[in-house]
Amino acid sequence: MDQTIAAGWYEDKKNVDEMVHWNKGKLKKWEETVTGSFFQNGKVLDIGCGMGREAYALHDKGFSVTGIDNSREVIRQVTRFSKENGYDLPFLYYDGQVLPFEAASFDTVIIWAQTFGLLYGDDYKNSFLRECYRVLKTGGILSFSGHDYQYIIENYNKFARGRKFYPYDNSEIYWEMFLPEELSAFAQYAGFTVLTYERGEIYTPKDGYVLHCLCKK
Repeated sequence: MDQTIAAGWYEDKKNVDEMVHWNKGKLKKWEETVTGSFFQNGKVLDIGCGMGREAYALHDKGFSVTGIDNSREVIRQVTRFSKENGYDLPFLYYDGQVLPFEAASFDTVIIWAQTFGLLYGDDYKNSFLRECYRVLKTGGILSFSGHDYQYIIENYNKFARGRKFYPYDNSEIYWEMFLPEELSAFAQYAGFTVLTYERGEIYTPKDGYVLHCLCKK
């Protein structure tokens, strides 16, 4: 089953150790822009929190952040890393399917770092976005991102197989890639009102671009 590929990859300590070096300690350019639409000092759910780059940055901006991940190894490491760096944020393990929170618990939900592309298959993505809708308050914001199919084909075609992006040699893990209107369609199907969907810059032009969608319950 494809979904076990991603789950297994993030349970491997070697792979999670590498994630520490991905933490640049600041938001990407497009992330910085969309936070302007978040409720000031609101409650944010960070899905696929990884080693906490986004959670720490949002916390420093005054948001109340809860991070979740479906890798026990990730949660073990990010919890330790958080304490070692003076943060006291809740990082929780969940099953990757059902969000362990009551309805209307959060002002904002983020699915960043292209985690959306690890929700293999349309049925999984559709049901997961409905879960995001459930835990958001009325008027709440969802922001999610995915790999830009056109950008990957133009710049990293050798790592692409159809709509799947394989960035790691000798590994089965892949990220699904999208066209801009596809992200919008997923959000609308789950009941959201789409505010914007576009290509976003990471840090500098040489770092490339991703697609992201901002929508409202």
